[in-house]
Amino acid sequence: MKISEKDKIKTRINILKASVEVITDKGFRSASMREISRSAGVSDATIYNYFPTKETLLFGYCEYVQKQVLEALGKIDDFHEYSLQEQLQQCIEIQLHTWLPARDFLHEVFEHIYASPVAGATQLNSTKEIFNSIVTELLDAAIDAEEIPDQPYQDLLPRLFWDYQTGILAYWLNDDSEDFTNTSQLVDKSMGIIAIILHQGVVGKLQDLVSFLFRTHIMAQLGDMMDSSSVLQTGSKRVKRRFMDKGNT
Repeated sequence: MKISEKDKIKTRINILKASVEVITDKGFRSASMREISRSAGVSDATIYNYFPTKETLLFGYCEYVQKQVLEALGKIDDFHEYSLQEQLQQCIEIQLHTWLPARDFLHEVFEHIYASPVAGATQLNSTKEIFNSIVTELLDAAIDAEEIPDQPYQDLLPRLFWDYQTGILAYWLNDDSEDFTNTSQLVDKSMGIIAIILHQGVVGKLQDLVSFLFRTHIMAQLGDMMDSSSVLQTGSKRVKRRFMDKGNT
């Protein structure tokens, strides 16, 4: 009997969710494909049809999370009315919220990437492509609406923001404050700086941002800068198009 595309997608998601449970419980190295297939309720042969290795499971779930983030952003009716700063911050917050049930699994992802950075970067390509499409869309819409000026080296921005998001996730994984308050404060303060940088069109300074994100002794000096972080909160000259809508507003 021919399996429908809908059933294939459902099976794929079930396998991914099962991999989170097993790998979180046993660790990436100790978990076996057989254990994951049993947890997912599929045969040993079936799991290999969808995911030939444990690595493809690990990074397949990263792609699945990124698709969920994209879908969640698209469901916010008035998202196009947010300032760029609010949109980018919402993107990060939804990312953290989506990863929360699989936070320990994300630890395994980071450990694997640290052990094999080149291979990890390659296997994250599909996830990066989705993320880059989100950031590119938000930047393009903001520029079209004259909320921010044309950005020099604009093609570099999605990659820089990917690095920024990776840094936030790494910080979050080690944040033991109540309700991850430290992470929330870090996002708030760093987003204020990003807003200023984008408003001024100074792309190069984003690289500086990544380098000092985790130097907590500097955070106390950012208070005055945050007073001016509302530069992207003021209304743009034109109405922004809806998220992922290339048509007219």
